[in-house]
Amino acid sequence: MAGLEDLYREVILDHYRSPRNRGVLETPPAMMAEGFNPLCGDEIQVYLLVEDGVIAEIRIGGQGCSISQSSASMMSAAVLGRTPDGAREVLRSFKEMMSI
Repeated sequence: MAGLEDLYREVILDHYRSPRNRGVLETPPAMMAEGFNPLCGDEIQVYLLVEDGVIAEIRIGGQGCSISQSSASMMSAAVLGRTPDGAREVLRSFKEMMSI
């Protein structure tokens, strides 16, 4: 199990050191949503551009701890190219797995 934990840790650190899809998109045509955790101060902005029914571009902004920034990077990579319903399913599965 330690090998798997090390792998997960390395994936998280890789996304923190080299975040995917970092930046902003012009709104409109992109949509933007913001989130803020008042307990720890993490903040995030998510920019989505949907074209032909799929997420064609996604950008992540904000600041926070390594876990919040890594998870935003990983989630952005996971939903890119999916339909909005497909992206919602990924988010639903993640929340279920995390018992949120």
